[in-house]
Amino acid sequence: MKSKENIIGDIKEYLKDFSKYILVFIIVLFVFLLSLFLSSLIPSKYIEENVRKSSEILKKDGEKVTIDLGYKEENLFYFTDAIMLNTAYSIDSNYPIKSMLLDRKNYIPGQTQIEHEEAKYHIGTSPKYVDEYHNTYQVEELYGLMHGENIVDSYEYTRYWHGYLVFLRPLLLIMDLGGIRILLQALIFILCISLIILIIKRINIITAIIYMISLLLLNLNILANSMSDVITFIIALVSAIFILVKKGQFIRPALVFMVIGSVTSFLDLLTTPIVTIGLTLPLYILLNIKRENKDLVKEFIKSIIAWCIGYGLMWVCKWIITDIILNKNVIENSINQLLYRIGDKSNGNIEIPILNVIMKNLYFWKITIPEMLIGIILIYILVGIGIEIYNQKIKKVKTEKIDIIKVIIFLILAISPFVWYSVIKNHSYVHSFFTYRDLIVFILNIQIAVTLYFGYYENETIKRNNN
Repeated sequence: MKSKENIIGDIKEYLKDFSKYILVFIIVLFVFLLSLFLSSLIPSKYIEENVRKSSEILKKDGEKVTIDLGYKEENLFYFTDAIMLNTAYSIDSNYPIKSMLLDRKNYIPGQTQIEHEEAKYHIGTSPKYVDEYHNTYQVEELYGLMHGENIVDSYEYTRYWHGYLVFLRPLLLIMDLGGIRILLQALIFILCISLIILIIKRINIITAIIYMISLLLLNLNILANSMSDVITFIIALVSAIFILVKKGQFIRPALVFMVIGSVTSFLDLLTTPIVTIGLTLPLYILLNIKRENKDLVKEFIKSIIAWCIGYGLMWVCKWIITDIILNKNVIENSINQLLYRIGDKSNGNIEIPILNVIMKNLYFWKITIPEMLIGIILIYILVGIGIEIYNQKIKKVKTEKIDIIKVIIFLILAISPFVWYSVIKNHSYVHSFFTYRDLIVFILNIQIAVTLYFGYYENETIKRNNN
């Protein structure tokens, strides 16, 4: 039993550790605010031409583009990209703080007559660009705004940070959407190649193959054509590379995942946030697979909690700061929006069973999950049996199996998309055309769990350590 002095010492150590998390969070929050402020100082007249050209590109593409891949269709919905460009252009550099917190669209000083607060369920849109079924046409609206149409209504979109503006506004100084897409293509290619090379170097070839398969299934080269769709995957790739470069050696690994969650909340518009932990935490676990089960499970749980706190608390900070500085009713509106998104009813007020949510997201994978994934796992199993026979019959050695507890860690990660769907039901159902990509977390972690069970990682890790 611990003495009174030891208990007091443990409490002091805990408070000291907790204070470091708070300090880092405050620093990250300050960096976010400062970066948004600086990007908002850019006068919109300097990016007007490239936003106009971008609106013409989107006008040509349309609100939605369907790409036939043979085994499935990949759908890119460009209405969010139109909102992002509209928001970037609508920043008023004369009032940078107000602009960066309100995140208006259709705002042109001297032209705007009515400023609408954020709508309850959807971002507001000029009446001309809303049909009888309440569908909104963001691409058409942006094109009209940038080609002289006298749109006098602006609409706030305050519940998100819109941190992408930190990169988008400076980029629009020198290029239009076409150039940004090329840049994103190049960035994705470099990040993917770097990730695979580092995985081979730091872990093993099997892990590299699993990540390569998963990344190919994502069709990231296609997603790079949509700014909104690709953001979370860029965050995941950069974070994964950072973890590999550091060899998974952190004094406080949960602190790293808290920052990853915060960055996700800052940059993303609630597309596929869980990929930023579902594709990165497995690498940290694999890099530390030799640790004791108790320690590894503890870090696993702490990292998930820290990511959730970083993601959720950073989101809430946007509401609080906006309310305090601008005396807006953002907190109440955002909570109502959140309750709506986690609700179990569709936009038509029809109740949505969780099974329907899952099935609708699975639908967008077409044959990828039911056929390709099963085939991949069968290959791993056959190879595992072959290795087992070779080791026992020819080499006369016993294949070292990984502890089942560590396999369960990856199985828990694998089911996280379904947990997310069950919590964010309305959003996952209505926006299943992009939330289905969360299932890559399932595909990747199932592969890791199977290969771990057959001892692939343990043998490679021992070999590397011995060398």
